[in-house]
Amino acid sequence: MTDFDRTPQAVTPGLAPANGMAIASLVLGIVSVLVVWIPIVGLLGTMMALVGLVLGILGLKKPGGRGLAIGGIVCSGVSLVITLLWALSFLAIIGAVAANAN
Repeated sequence: MTDFDRTPQAVTPGLAPANGMAIASLVLGIVSVLVVWIPIVGLLGTMMALVGLVLGILGLKKPGGRGLAIGGIVCSGVSLVITLLWALSFLAIIGAVAANAN
């Protein structure tokens, strides 16, 4: 008698390696979309969006987490568009006030 078990064992596939850059990109993108709406704190959200965009682009080049990286890029891009709209509306309001002041 041998000590070895001769019954076939199920082989479990290995998990894909975690892509930390893609995860960080998604988290920063989501947080920046939530924060960018707040007038003064929105600048911090803009910085988070820029960092999230860079991490998402770098995360696309690494194996695993491609969907997370794309999600981070999209969320960061949306946050940057919201920031651009805030800035343009702020400048339009300042221009209207300056035109009415004269």
